[in-house]
Amino acid sequence: MNQNLFKKEDYHAALREHSSILDCGKAIEDCVKTGDLKEALMFVQDINNSLETLKRMAEKKMVEDNMKTLLDQLVTAGVNVMVVRRHVQ
Repeated sequence: MNQNLFKKEDYHAALREHSSILDCGKAIEDCVKTGDLKEALMFVQDINNSLETLKRMAEKKMVEDNMKTLLDQLVTAGVNVMVVRRHVQ
């Protein structure tokens, strides 16, 4: 999994979600083999939940990265951003 998609403090949670997705995929395969399609659909829902969690974590990092980039650009342009920077960190 790409570490750069997530904040450092979120990476272990992202790995757990990734592992859960892989486990659910295997469980779906078993359910399909045995014909337990209701159970398979429950695992599909679990995968969707994990994907949504990963998406939220990735979006959170992207917003933070964009904010830091903007602040750096303001500093480069000579704008005093100390008040803004305190609220970001």
